[in-house]
Formats: sequence, C-alpha cells, structure tokens
Amino acid sequence: MNIIPTKLGTTLVAAAAAALAAGSAGAQDAPDWLDGELKQPLSETRIGITVLYPGSNAYQAKYAETAVEYSEELGIQATVMDPQGDPAVQFDQIQDMASQNMDALVVWPTSQNALIPAIRNASRSGIPVITSNSPIGEAGRRYIVGHTGPDDCAQAEQSAEMLGDALGGAGSIVVVEGTPGYTVSILRKNCFLDKMADDYPGIEILASQTAEWNREKAQTVMETFLTQFGDEIDGVYAFDDGMGLGVISALQGAGKEPGEVKVVTCNQFGEGWDAMKEGWHSGSNKQSPVDDAILAIQTAVKVANGIDVPALQGIETPKVLPDNVDEFERPSW
Repeated sequence: MNIIPTKLGTTLVAAAAAALAAGSAGAQDAPDWLDGELKQPLSETRIGITVLYPGSNAYQAKYAETAVEYSEELGIQATVMDPQGDPAVQFDQIQDMASQNMDALVVWPTSQNALIPAIRNASRSGIPVITSNSPIGEAGRRYIVGHTGPDDCAQAEQSAEMLGDALGGAGSIVVVEGTPGYTVSILRKNCFLDKMADDYPGIEILASQTAEWNREKAQTVMETFLTQFGDEIDGVYAFDDGMGLGVISALQGAGKEPGEVKVVTCNQFGEGWDAMKEGWHSGSNKQSPVDDAILAIQTAVKVANGIDVPALQGIETPKVLPDNVDEFERPSW
C-alpha cells in the first residue's frame, strides 16, 4: 500500500494508469456485478475515496488495503485518502477531490455532521457521493446517492443479546466506547443500551468510557475499571474487537481466568477469533472489511456510469460465539 503524505492528510495512491489498464482487456469490459453498461472504459473512471483512519486498527487498515488493491484489479483511477480521523482534514479532502471533478466519491465519514457542507457542495456540483461503513447525519442524507456497510444498530443489539445470555440475564458490566460523536459509536452505544434495558433489566452498567477505537487505550480504560470496581465486573461490552483485545490484555494482567469476565464485542478480528478459541472471548459478529470496501467501490462505479443503486446496501454480520466459532474462517485482519 503506497502512502504519500500531503497537506490534506495521507494519500493512499491506487491510481491505475490507462496504460496499465490497456494491458488488461478484461478491465474494459462491463463486470457482471455492474447490472448495466459502461458509459466509459473503466480505465477512464475516476473515483475519490476517503477512509476514516487506516492507522487506527486492523479493520480500517484492511479496508484501505482492499480499496487500493481492488481499484487496481478493476483498472479504475482511484485515489484513496487517509484523513487520520480528523473531520477538518477529511472536509478538505472531499473539497479537493470534488474540485478535480471525480466521477464519484466514497466517503467513510469521520463525523456525523461536520462533513455535510462538503458533501453538499460535491453533490450540488454533480458529483455523486456514496457513504461507506458509517452513515452521515440525517441532514446530509439528501446529498448522497446511497450508503453501504454494516447495520451497526443490529450489531449492537446482537452484542447485547450475546452478553445478556452469557451472564444469564443478571450481573454488572462496563462499556468501552468508540470515538464520541462518530455515527458508529452513537449507534453501537444507544442500540446496545436500549436492548439491554428492554430485554435484560437484571444487568447493571457500572461505567462507560471511550477508548477511541484504540487497543492500547482500551487496555488502560479496562485497567482503570478493574481498579475502581474489581470483582464487581461480570462482563464487558467493547464497541469493536480491537478494543476488546485491549480489554482482554487488562484482564490477563489482573490475573483473571479465561471466561471469568464475559467479553463481548462487535466486528471480530483474527486475534479475537483466537481469544474466543482460548475461552477469553464470549461473543462477537463477523464483519468483513474486504466485503465492506468492495461493495462501496462497486457502488461508486455503478453511479459513475449512471446506474441506479439502492439507498442502503448492507453486508452480513452473523453472530460468532464459542459454540460456532469453528464455522467461521479466521479473519485475516
């Protein structure tokens, strides 16, 4: 993955040159998934992609890597940009790519609302915008042609079910959150809390604190929880598996035994799969960054060719539990 620093953050360059595309005759044919005809060769299709923060965790890194590799495979001209989690940087990236008159933009939003003016400007300039993985705020949805990615509310509800069932409907838990104000964080928190309150009233939430999608910060947060609450903690909900692994490290450091504290997350990573096999992990769900990135790029290519797409396209996120973990391939991220 080529990473080039720019004043707009970091650019992950996946620009497939016309000469390279010309060497692959198949790249000029309409792929089966297009569901329509190409208005122009794929080698002339220009897509701008800005990803949340590939340096934050394994899922985002794999998403960015897939965006680069899949764009090269298709032979499209794609620029994959890394705003490093900064909405102001991503705002400028969207403005910059729109000024280059791209055929379509894919935006994994760093903020629910801060990017809406930039997305509006792109849309008003005639450039179709797809949001990926994390939805934009309600006020901005009129300016996008579609959204792709997981159903974060459904995942959070699954996590509540897995943790509630693992605890037999009673006990005390702590919550390790993602970045405040970020759409996925909001959904994975509120939908979890609602499901818990409705279906597992015997479970008490002792505390909730952000670790900003960072494994090391999650370990520190969990160490603080253990100091504060000790053996009162029966379970933990972490918003993703990267933070869940930080939680498990803290439990191991505190001398806990596998399964003594039930740990449930969203979005299982490879190390989380391993931890589940070892008894440390009580539940997660499958969410593929490969599927996530490919669906977003395919959708962008479709709209760049004037093909209608659904307003919402999801990826499957089935539950992964100790009882069925062997049915799932170990994630490569």
